[in-house]
Amino acid sequence: MSAVRWAVLAAMCAGAVHAGGGSSDAGRRGDRTALWRRDGRDVLSGFRNLYNLRVVRVEGSRYPYRGWLFGWAVEDCNRNAPGNRGCDAIFAARSRALDGPWEVWSGGDGWDATGNASRWRPVMTAQDRPWDEWHNGDPSVVRVGGRFYMAYSATGHNLDGKPYGVEGDRDGSILCIMGAVSADGVHWKRSPEPILIHRPDLGAPHVPHGESHAFGSYHRPSLLHERGVFRLWFDYWHPGDGGVSMGYAECRGDFLNPAHWRVLRAGRNPCLKQFPNPNVVRCGRLLHAFGDPPTGDPHPWITRRITEAVSADGLRWTVLGFVRADADAPAIHVPEAFVEPLAGGHRLHVFYACQNGGEPYDYRYSRIRRMYRDVLPSETARLARELARTSISERRRKGP
Repeated sequence: MSAVRWAVLAAMCAGAVHAGGGSSDAGRRGDRTALWRRDGRDVLSGFRNLYNLRVVRVEGSRYPYRGWLFGWAVEDCNRNAPGNRGCDAIFAARSRALDGPWEVWSGGDGWDATGNASRWRPVMTAQDRPWDEWHNGDPSVVRVGGRFYMAYSATGHNLDGKPYGVEGDRDGSILCIMGAVSADGVHWKRSPEPILIHRPDLGAPHVPHGESHAFGSYHRPSLLHERGVFRLWFDYWHPGDGGVSMGYAECRGDFLNPAHWRVLRAGRNPCLKQFPNPNVVRCGRLLHAFGDPPTGDPHPWITRRITEAVSADGLRWTVLGFVRADADAPAIHVPEAFVEPLAGGHRLHVFYACQNGGEPYDYRYSRIRRMYRDVLPSETARLARELARTSISERRRKGP
């Protein structure tokens, strides 16, 4: 999700914290910081403003860890990148270990191992379509059958062609989710149109004091592939008490064909209210989601904390609690989880971006770090029992 969009939306919804879609809200007040291990080391740094490090493991590769992230490598809006006509762009990285050193693609067959961001080149930049001409970001990637599948956020100036806030703009920005497929993770074939878009947003007036559209502005995808189905969680603007909420969609056919995608939860019935920047991974029987919702403080950035939720089906969620920022960072945001097997359980890693802060406040992220904890079978079993009890209670309350 673009930094500018979040600055506007956070100001609109700071202080209002709610759950939704049959989910529990009590956990939002739980501090789970002590459960996580972190050492304060930067996994990747030396750039202007990058975040959202999505990691995929490729077994048998010389570089078993492949990553994608987005933002600005050297200059705001990547003004230095040859051929970049928009602003945010997606970059590719690779490493032999989770903590690096990470190499970033630098064009052709080159990968920069020196940490010199001026050599980095994006693998995905904006096109010239009304829904894809400014921002490409939030890459979420899975590997299926030897190919990489990416869902990513795209933003355009909508049908009037005028950027949000410019004189004469009538319809704000159009926010949507595109798809792409690649054999090597660098060269991508995109979907001809958005795989997910709220079509009433096209040409429609935006919400007052913000560029989003009510119950629309689909963005920040999180992609899984399970049992032949592409499962995708995303955020969107839910007016009233919803704020930036989490929706859900599926594809049971051609990943790049928008007609094969179906939104199952959105509109007035989200999976979770107030859960921006969702990222979903599976740990055995359960799904774990991470987001960075506001927690009540009026500050539009510091108020947001990385928060974890859990679900048995991906539709009904229980919030577990939040993690405090690192001691040397005013705020940490945009979580991206990665799961590894561990002696009957799982090791759950979360990559996150550290905000610069200061006065005046700098919203940019110049460091990416990792924290982790072990999810053992006993914890999974306990959570599964609690989710089952909650589900039974909800059914009894609603009646036949």
